[in-house]
Amino acid sequence: MTRLLPGSLLGRNLLLLVLIVIASQVSTFFLIVVFFQRPRIDAAASLVASQTAVVERLLAALPEPGRSSELLALNGGVTGAPPVDRRRLPPRAYTVRRFLRSLRARLPAGTQMYLDAAGEHRIWVRLAIDGRFYWVALPTGATIGQSPSLGALGILLTLAMFPALGAWLIQRHTAVPLQRLANAAETIERGTWPDAVPVKGPTELAKVAEAFNRMVESLADMEATRAEMLAGISHDIRTPLTKLRMAIAAPESFDAPRASAERFVGEIDTIVGQFVDFARGWDDEPREPGDLNAMVEQLAADYMGLGYAFALDLAPLPPIRYRAVGMQRLVMNLMHNAAIHGRVGLAVKTYRDGDWAVLSVEDAGPGVPMELLSTIRRPFQRVETTDRAAGTGLGLAIADRIARQHDGRLDLSIRRGGGFAATVRLPCMPGHGPLPAS
Repeated sequence: MTRLLPGSLLGRNLLLLVLIVIASQVSTFFLIVVFFQRPRIDAAASLVASQTAVVERLLAALPEPGRSSELLALNGGVTGAPPVDRRRLPPRAYTVRRFLRSLRARLPAGTQMYLDAAGEHRIWVRLAIDGRFYWVALPTGATIGQSPSLGALGILLTLAMFPALGAWLIQRHTAVPLQRLANAAETIERGTWPDAVPVKGPTELAKVAEAFNRMVESLADMEATRAEMLAGISHDIRTPLTKLRMAIAAPESFDAPRASAERFVGEIDTIVGQFVDFARGWDDEPREPGDLNAMVEQLAADYMGLGYAFALDLAPLPPIRYRAVGMQRLVMNLMHNAAIHGRVGLAVKTYRDGDWAVLSVEDAGPGVPMELLSTIRRPFQRVETTDRAAGTGLGLAIADRIARQHDGRLDLSIRRGGGFAATVRLPCMPGHGPLPAS
């Protein structure tokens, strides 16, 4: 069945519209024949039958000389039987056949009749009067012999031209935008990124073009991130990996070669873990109501065991729906960033601001240059200084991604008097008051 359909959208629209018009016209033709043409033909046959009965009574009442003269006047000067030339008989249309059947049903059985071949506007009927047969010609009406089929066919063919024009007018607004999308998709298939497809035309196609542009932009960002990750892994792992090889090949160069090797392996593991965290996301983890303050207190206790003391200022917060592992990674990355790069004045604050729960991780360290404040949350963006520990440049990028996955945002700022602050705003669950203080 699909092989019979045109391959193009224009062809299918055209075929559909033509079939709809033809079906409509056929239905109209059928209704006209059944509810208009048939009653009109039957009424004409009934009228001719009534005229035939009147003429028969008139002729039966006249004597023979008057009867012949009256027949001569009724038949237009033709006497006797009408001349029948079978070669001149036209094909009988449906209306003619219907008329003859209806008239024959209204006349006495065995009555002969003949429809005039010169235009089918008269019908000859043979009457039996006083043992003799007489042919009388009666008018049938000018439209009895006309066939509506040819006219209807002409109408169908004429109207079928309009769907073709309509399909072309419809298709011209869709073909060009769809062709642009196809060309852009082929460009992606060749391994390059196309220019943005113009967002114009009908609303539906404009939405498709807009969604396509967003998809291309997202794919381009993912490709750029992948390239950055490969370059970052190669760059960041090379240094500890080289040191690890040295510790294995020349352990005498190190005071404690085993401890040094373990430290280098730990650095490699940390770097790989950061890249894995950045690549995976936590979209598949379900959100559940949780206590953000309790999570902060637990992490602060863990960092206390590592020698980093965070001052806590935790205000009561309502429950927040979050992904537990992802949110823990967000808070941990901010606290780790403050502990490693800020080092002093470490603090974590929480408070409620309207419908938002706010968490701020602060330090009193050297901070970052103001011109870099808007870029350091991007992947692999580092602030390189001689007195600062190196990193992968992914900690803030991971925190920013997790915040956006929770319909929140991460704001970075320079504190008054020096230091750095990373503030996360998360939406509270509606209809809940603050949790009791722990």
